[in-house]
Amino acid sequence: MLMLRTDFKPMAWAVGLLAAFLALWRLGAAELEVSRHDLRPATHSPAVRVVQLSDLHLQRFAAAEQAIVARVLSLKPDLVVLSGDAIDRAEALPHLRSFVQALAGVSVVAVPGNWEHWSGIDFSAMDQIFADRPGSAFLLNQRLTLTVRGRMVHVLGLDDFTAGQPDAQRLSVQMPGDLNILVQHSPGFFDLPEVARRMGSSPPLSLCLSGHTHGGQIALAGWAPFRPVGSGRFVAGFYDVPGCRLYVSRGVGTSVLPLRWGAAPEVAVFDL
Repeated sequence: MLMLRTDFKPMAWAVGLLAAFLALWRLGAAELEVSRHDLRPATHSPAVRVVQLSDLHLQRFAAAEQAIVARVLSLKPDLVVLSGDAIDRAEALPHLRSFVQALAGVSVVAVPGNWEHWSGIDFSAMDQIFADRPGSAFLLNQRLTLTVRGRMVHVLGLDDFTAGQPDAQRLSVQMPGDLNILVQHSPGFFDLPEVARRMGSSPPLSLCLSGHTHGGQIALAGWAPFRPVGSGRFVAGFYDVPGCRLYVSRGVGTSVLPLRWGAAPEVAVFDL
């Protein structure tokens, strides 16, 4: 009688690795966190509420994305800032349009991230998504001025440092008003000597916003061994840089690996 001998060791290793990956995925699939930051000065002006969404990496507009929109709207923002990598392929433009349209009645500004550049997205098509919305814009080295609760708000949106051409000269032009906000996707930009010089010699900005890092996406007790090019020294949270307080969002979506561990997806809320 012929007997076949089967070596189960490779199969056992494969099953074990798959089980470990699934366990890591389940443990790392943290719910969307809302971080709240009250940055109002001692003078009690009416607060302007800014909600930052970074690195959405939209692949569809379905139940999960609709839940994000509902969560954002429940925060009652005056302004929503999409700080880059909202999409990472041209075919996702309709999903971004649906996402922005669902933020009904709210001003929305966006800047490009590295993935909008790398995937060859038509920026004129991006611009059209925001063009018909009052108080909204896709900013490519441009500034938008809004009046919110009787306060003048200037938002300067620069091109991405990693894959684009941010115009650092715009940093030397400050607009008179209550709030000046700078949005630029890749935080390594803020360590450039020219940027530090220009921002350090200008009146301080109210807030600077970046994303890109995903908080490392996989982090261990705050240590993020892997961060994308363009992150510089930054991981997540607040940093003091010349001329402003910079907030680096952990973002919402994922890139390369559909996995987060120790770097929960985040919606950041700022009262200014």
